[in-house]
Formats: sequence, structure tokens, C-alpha cells
Amino acid sequence: MATHDNASGRRFDAFRLARERGLLEGELDAATLSRVAERLTSRPAMVHWRIRGTADAMGRPALSVEVDGEVPLQCQRCLEQVRVPIGQQTEVVLAHSEGELARLDEEIASEVLLADAPVDPLVLVEDELVLSLPYVARHADESCGIAQ
Repeated sequence: MATHDNASGRRFDAFRLARERGLLEGELDAATLSRVAERLTSRPAMVHWRIRGTADAMGRPALSVEVDGEVPLQCQRCLEQVRVPIGQQTEVVLAHSEGELARLDEEIASEVLLADAPVDPLVLVEDELVLSLPYVARHADESCGIAQ
């Protein structure tokens, strides 16, 4: 499968990507993602994403989802902007059906994705960003405006 370098949201066949060890990647402004935008203090908040087809340790089809960048959040101590680095990588095992999803969810610790239809890469990217954002953003003690 070809490498893509845009974040257009074109859906893809996850099992094919895994089987062919393909790669999808792109950049996007995190402010365009509804569940992330409400937490950002400014835009743009550019992040690079990569979805690589792979297999887990047991040989099951999987995706490696990576998100890298930096996002502007509000420091909860001084209420000024803090730039938070993002570096998240998650392996997602693919399931063909709801039954397989339920079985794998009970058997393995990895994330499991129902991929019985084409997958939107931006949904995976948004999920990873949401999971990687800190619950409480704040500057390091020495650089926080409240500590000065």
C-alpha cells in the first residue's frame, strides 16, 4: 500500500494495510479535531501522525499508531499557555467482527479495533491525541509564572 502524506481523512482497509505492512502518514492541525480543540489555547497545533501496518507478537494483524508534535494547553497553576510535547505510539490489534472484538478484548492487553469496514485514519489519530493529553497541564516548577 502506498504511503500517503496528507490528512484528508480518506478511509483505508486496515487488514490490507497490516497484511502489506503499509504506511499512512500526514500532518494535521489538532485544532480541527473536535475532542482535542476544546483543550487547546491557540492554533495551529500541528502534529505528525503515522499508521503502520504490522502484526502483534502472536501474528495477529495490527496497526501501529504514532502521533508526534506539541500542543498549546493552559497551565492549571498560572493559567498561561504551556506547550506540551506529544509522543504517543500504540499497537492496535484488528478484529473482523463484534464477536472477535469481544474475545480479543478479554484475552489481550492491547487495544482492539473493529475493522470490518474502512477505517478513518483521523479517528485513530484523534483517539491517540486524546489519550496522550495530560489530565492537568502545567509548566515545570521552575518555569511556571506562579513560582516566580
